[in-house]
Amino acid sequence: MSASADFKYLETKIMTASKEELTLITFDFLILSATKALDKLVNTPHDIQGIHDDLRRGQRAIAVLMGSLNFEIGGELAVNLFRVYEFWHRQLVLANLQKAPERVERLLPFFKEYRTTWAEAQRRFRAEQKVIESGTAPDGSFAAVG
Repeated sequence: MSASADFKYLETKIMTASKEELTLITFDFLILSATKALDKLVNTPHDIQGIHDDLRRGQRAIAVLMGSLNFEIGGELAVNLFRVYEFWHRQLVLANLQKAPERVERLLPFFKEYRTTWAEAQRRFRAEQKVIESGTAPDGSFAAVG
């Protein structure tokens, strides 16, 4: 799939997503942008504009993640996530300024791990909501709702 098609697919997905899905989509966009930037940094380092564009997309995705945090509800967890996102953002800025693929390469596993963690948290939350709505536990017994 071409870069243009990848981004068009994500754009359509964003327009039809629920609030809960937007965090995962933002991580997908971040991972895609960082992967494309890393590929260009390694294989076509003379594509300065392409590298810049992909890293800026990644920076914008991180800014969206930072902006989506609710500090009133999230408390210390939200503060800690903000610090992580802020570090990631700084690293992508430096990767862009220095054209340093190693900075992006070090971050990609973290982007993927956090995406997996958010997906699991959302899966568990939806499962709990179904239990509450139905009044039965996943094994068929009645759930304690109170």
